[in-house]
Amino acid sequence: MTPVESVADPAEGMALPFRPQELTARQLLASHVAVLDELLRRGVVRTRNSPLGDLAEAIALRAYGGTLAPNSEKSYDLTTRNGRRIQVKARLVDPADRRSQNFSAFRSFDFDDALFLLFDSTSYDLIWARQLTAEATKAIGRRVEHTNSSAIVIRTVAATGTDVSATVREAYEKIDGPAPADS
Repeated sequence: MTPVESVADPAEGMALPFRPQELTARQLLASHVAVLDELLRRGVVRTRNSPLGDLAEAIALRAYGGTLAPNSEKSYDLTTRNGRRIQVKARLVDPADRRSQNFSAFRSFDFDDALFLLFDSTSYDLIWARQLTAEATKAIGRRVEHTNSSAIVIRTVAATGTDVSATVREAYEKIDGPAPADS
């Protein structure tokens, strides 16, 4: 086995056993999963959801084109080239876990479509992608009074809306390329 050259991490002054800039986005995500697994085992973190939202928005931008909304925008994440406002929701799941799970809460339905992305928590592979109108999303939500929100169950989304998995998967395959220019 060849020894791995350590690379200084300028942020921490620590030596890393690899060069992150030489890895693809998918390789970095797989490394992230391994790190999170160990942090979970040690009880340092409780979830695996760190980069997921930003990744989902970057994939949606590549799939639909347009412009990402500012981070402070509460109702949608992306405006497509044809002016549709899309709310992007993503969730990491263990495919073997059969418990009922929700996407993050909706507190507003001031968007045109919702794009739901489901990823495998052990690999960041896309399991499926579904697109629903705001009306369809609101209709499948369950009101949660104490959080003033609507809960959307993963299995309900899986049986609703339009399957856009092929389009989203194709965009995900291009994640290492440049983002499309704003419209």
